[in-house]
Amino acid sequence: MSTVREEFEIARKHTPEFGGRTLWLEAGMFAFAIAATWLTLAGHIPLWTGMVVNTVFIYGIYTVVHEAVHANISSRRKDLRWVDTVAGTLACAPLWLFYHQHRRQHMAHHAHTNEASDPDLYAKGSFPVWIFVKLPAALIQYFNPVAQYRECRRFGCTEREVVYTFVTFAIYSALLIGAVVAGYWMEVLLLWFVPWWVGQTVMLTFFTWTPHHDHTETGRYRNTRVSLFPGANFLLQGQNYHLIHHMEPSVPYYRYKPVFDEMRPLLERNHVRIEGIWPDPANEHPPGAHPAE
Repeated sequence: MSTVREEFEIARKHTPEFGGRTLWLEAGMFAFAIAATWLTLAGHIPLWTGMVVNTVFIYGIYTVVHEAVHANISSRRKDLRWVDTVAGTLACAPLWLFYHQHRRQHMAHHAHTNEASDPDLYAKGSFPVWIFVKLPAALIQYFNPVAQYRECRRFGCTEREVVYTFVTFAIYSALLIGAVVAGYWMEVLLLWFVPWWVGQTVMLTFFTWTPHHDHTETGRYRNTRVSLFPGANFLLQGQNYHLIHHMEPSVPYYRYKPVFDEMRPLLERNHVRIEGIWPDPANEHPPGAHPAE
């Protein structure tokens, strides 16, 4: 039973004129991480504290990238689309991401969720395989310029976007190599690389693996799920309502919950997966459903 029109009307009520709250998130998180890094280097706080803070920063700053690629910062203000580009590009830097390339890749994920051409289908598999094999292999490729070029071509980046991507890659590399050559290799390792690896692991697990596992269903109401547990909306920055994001991507992350609450009766009639923190195998393929639903 399709309720798309009703869902759209609900989502429209919760779509702001301008998503400025995301800019406050970005400013706050950068201030948080810069302050922690400076205090650590100055010896005012212990190294482990700086590592924890920067791990939280890496985990959380992707939300800004995600909102930017969907133009959810400028939102209804089409004349301010440049704000998404600027905010998203800045947020990409500590993640070693490339804004234009990532935007095209993420749009492909939305257009082909759980299909053979879904760029996130690499996450398909059991949790041990994901966490020990597939995810590490994917993270290593961030630093491979050949892999980045192939991704640009795969997702149809324009020539200008390819140039932007590799200029950005060169800047990232120069900053990293410069810091290491200057003798700050330990600081780079412990205050950026380790937090980056851990933060990305947590973020990608809860943005990519858990929402879509077992990556087989493609229907509007079944290609992702809702995860309800205490503190979920705060801890996962709204991505426990990942289904809402896929259904109505113009809704900003901080309004997923009210949309879900209002839409819930419609969703339950369409057999959405409403589960706890972990995907429940018992909810896979309900009676009458199949992977290509």
